[in-house]
Amino acid sequence: MSNPHVSRLKKHFPTYVYSPIAASLKEHQGIGATILICCAIDTLASYAAANPSTKNNKDKFLTFVSKYFPSDYDAEKFYKFVRCGLVHSFSMENEYIILCSKATWAQELHLSKPEGFDRIVINPYTLFRHLKKAHKQFVDDLEKNHNLRKEFSLIYKKRPILKQHIRVPKALKKVSILSSSNKELHPTARGGG
Repeated sequence: MSNPHVSRLKKHFPTYVYSPIAASLKEHQGIGATILICCAIDTLASYAAANPSTKNNKDKFLTFVSKYFPSDYDAEKFYKFVRCGLVHSFSMENEYIILCSKATWAQELHLSKPEGFDRIVINPYTLFRHLKKAHKQFVDDLEKNHNLRKEFSLIYKKRPILKQHIRVPKALKKVSILSSSNKELHPTARGGG
């Protein structure tokens, strides 16, 4: 019998988490995609640790990356310079550089320091592929391990994956752009504000 929380994670994580990452990549926004991927890793790491607290995020992140990502990731360095560097200060301190290209040659440079580069390359397409594999492996582990599944369910009940954005409803699009108080054009209708 399948666990409803595991089923929801399996379905909702790709639906709600992958789509904004894919949208960033479609627009060649490698930094945005990388930040979103780091946030997704944080989410899965919290579930894997069976701990919804924001305390010890670093330990949870390091443990998750070490277990579910390829061994060529230096989890400590990746956390410090990519995850924290981008999320907290929009800087990877000249340790890493993002190469946002779907080309095979560019993806093969992921986590390498090729000749002519002074920094380690992060390719968000490769990183995204690794996230997807990590998510799948974690779900597989949940399905196989009763204790892990039980701990995960307790956490998932408190912090489920939920839709975090909505589209503007058609009814709101039809709202008049005239100000109700003085019938002047709203600043956004004039190109301002």
